[in-house]
Amino acid sequence: MPRSPRNLIGPQKLAGLGLWIGVCLFSATSVVAQSDSTTTSLPEAVTEVEESGTSGSGILGLKPHIAVGIGMFAFYGDVGNDHKNYNPLVTRLGYELRASAPLTPWLEGGLYAMHGRLGMNERSLLRNINFESRVTIGGFQLKYNFLQLLPDDHAVEPYISVGFESVEFLTKTDLHDAQGRSYNYWSDGTIRDVAENAANAGDAVIIQRDYSYESDVREQNVDGFGKYSESTWAVPVGVGARLDMGGGFDFRIGTTMHFTFDDKVDGITASSLGDRKGDAKNDKFLFSSFSIGYGISMDRMKKKKMKMTPLSKEELDLIVLNDDEDADGVLDMNDICPHTPTGFQVDIHGCPSDRDGDGVPDELDDEPDSALGALVDVKGVTYTDEAFLQRHLSYLDSGVVNVVASRRESFGPMPPKAASKRVYVVKVGSKVEGISEELIQKILSIPDVRTIERGDTTFYVVGNYDAIPEALRRELELKGMGIESLVMAEENGKLIDVSKETASDREKLKGMGAGDVNRNVTVRVQLGAFRYKLSDNIFKDINDLIVVKGDDGLTRYYTGSYTDINIAAAQKIQMLLKGFEGAFLVAFKEGKRVSIVEAGAQLTGPEDLSSLAPSIINPEVLRYRIQVGNFIGDVPLETMKKLIGMGDITAIPTPPSGVRYFYGAFKDRHAVDDATIAIQKKGFPDAFVVGEMNGHIIPADQADELFGK
Repeated sequence: MPRSPRNLIGPQKLAGLGLWIGVCLFSATSVVAQSDSTTTSLPEAVTEVEESGTSGSGILGLKPHIAVGIGMFAFYGDVGNDHKNYNPLVTRLGYELRASAPLTPWLEGGLYAMHGRLGMNERSLLRNINFESRVTIGGFQLKYNFLQLLPDDHAVEPYISVGFESVEFLTKTDLHDAQGRSYNYWSDGTIRDVAENAANAGDAVIIQRDYSYESDVREQNVDGFGKYSESTWAVPVGVGARLDMGGGFDFRIGTTMHFTFDDKVDGITASSLGDRKGDAKNDKFLFSSFSIGYGISMDRMKKKKMKMTPLSKEELDLIVLNDDEDADGVLDMNDICPHTPTGFQVDIHGCPSDRDGDGVPDELDDEPDSALGALVDVKGVTYTDEAFLQRHLSYLDSGVVNVVASRRESFGPMPPKAASKRVYVVKVGSKVEGISEELIQKILSIPDVRTIERGDTTFYVVGNYDAIPEALRRELELKGMGIESLVMAEENGKLIDVSKETASDREKLKGMGAGDVNRNVTVRVQLGAFRYKLSDNIFKDINDLIVVKGDDGLTRYYTGSYTDINIAAAQKIQMLLKGFEGAFLVAFKEGKRVSIVEAGAQLTGPEDLSSLAPSIINPEVLRYRIQVGNFIGDVPLETMKKLIGMGDITAIPTPPSGVRYFYGAFKDRHAVDDATIAIQKKGFPDAFVVGEMNGHIIPADQADELFGK
């Protein structure tokens, strides 16, 4: 009997928890509201005033807060419990959604939901075990923000948190490869399809892990635990910091350790069998994340009744007549410039003195005696003819103004627009999320398959036909391979539904056979498999790239389509020279993946079937750099002096008129992080780390992935 999904939070648990919290928040708000009302119900004269300082802050102005975040899970349990060299930030992604409200000015309570994956791979001479568990979490959390201890002008608000939560987990392990062959770990470090001590060990073939966690630990009953519960409770304890970004938005970064009440999250306990035996400690996991939040003010300009004693007309007149808000010596009733900065000399009208009349106040004027009518800069200095010409040319280059009447006058006649050509293709798949391994193998068996990406959707298409009947015959052939397919039109990179156009031709072909099935072997070069999609810059020099995202969460990159194994091997060599050290050959036939030997290769070494190295990219073509700045137009002289003084600076133009400046070349992430901090202290606070592969700039986290960190 199929099992019901076990990766969701029990609805009764979450609903009960949410109801309890909601009642608490409502009760607290009601009590404060009653208290507030008693202070304004006196029968004396009352004046309505607008307050924005306390509205929406604390319980007096309940301000709900919502936030979304992303982070990394790190697992601490029976698998891989030696964490001496373990970096908890390089693990698996997780996502969180939070809703909260202040209970007091220093205490915040709220609900949250999280989803992600925990995992660990342990391989040694003693044992080889692995797991991946999909977890969904819901709970309640309290945060204390140290508000009583912080100065009023604080920019960063640290906090500690504690809570209680429900954890639902679904644990799987990787026991077999894509062809269903069991992993047997030999003493020489290889993985083979036959046990080392088996009678037929001499016929063993080296295989590689596919990192597809296909075996349900509970369903397999690996350790004889039976149908144990895959849910538990946990207590999260965390620290973090909040930064107010203005406009109701804030940024939070923090880390939380989740102490569970169960030891079966990784599928291993002290009662497990053989080399799977663990300890009796409960499992725990760390979630390090950052989030963007927004505070929803219920009434930002709430009118609050305050008891005030009315002033007489004479008192009001006296206040108005003697008020001088900017303290410049000119009463507000006579002050034309009522907000003059402190310390500025003013004239009789209360405006800053400007004796040369150039529009720059004397206190800010580096040339206080400029000629009458002279054109000056922001510091009041007269422009020279050369400086004025340079400013004029920069203005023209900026694209702000068009100095010609038409393109014809500046560049000549417009060339005729090329007519778009419509061709017909056969769509064999379209996915926003990952696709199954079975469909991946079928698609990659097609020699001329290619991808078209539109937004978040990837379309897999084959063929390029001028007429519909040709495309329909190819559709029949693909259906003979068991691949769902549909003829569509392609025009300017867009796919168009042509079901009405194909109806008549489809009727004529009705009753025909499925067509000849492609029985040739298709050999491709797999460049690598990654946890997420990489920057296009990494594969910029590869024209026939195919990107496939599987439902196992991995994104795989392929190039080439060959029937000759020797030509495919030559392409692999080219990819190795481009820096893809983990490139290897894969073969497909009739909708299934086959071995390289079955494709006709003479296996001379283990390279094609061995496990991937920690890094699949040649480190010689990969490095870290620091982007110091990105400037549009002229770089300030003082900034340019700083850049020159740093040395080892590279400038890369960014059309139409920008320049990006990069510093150094690093192979070690710790070294580049230290250098970035030093550069930030030198006056470049926005400096950050990037990666560079074969001269193309990529994000730093993708460089980490390629370095194998």
